[in-house]
Amino acid sequence: MEIKTIDQDGVMVLQLTCNLDGNTAPEAQEKIMPMLVAKCGLVMDLGKCNYISSAGLRVLLMVAKQVAAQSGKLALCGVSEEIKDIMDMTGFSNFFETFDTVPAAVEAVRKEA
Repeated sequence: MEIKTIDQDGVMVLQLTCNLDGNTAPEAQEKIMPMLVAKCGLVMDLGKCNYISSAGLRVLLMVAKQVAAQSGKLALCGVSEEIKDIMDMTGFSNFFETFDTVPAAVEAVRKEA
């Protein structure tokens, strides 16, 4: 599992390279949660994430709740069709704004901040 952090125009972009499942979700949560600060703009790039389980969805939800609690803004991008289907079936797609590209997600987060 790899999480790469990039600053783009004041928005933190997290590039996840992994399957976000029961094996990797605890580590992802441990790495991501301390990065969430007040009024942060965050884009999670899932372009290199091929699979997500319920444990991975739980991490995304925890991140979203923490960002919202700190008056920040979160967007997802690069979400594969398989992950979109899982998010649609579970109702998670209602909790997240998704974009096709990092620049589009960054722009949306910047406008909301």
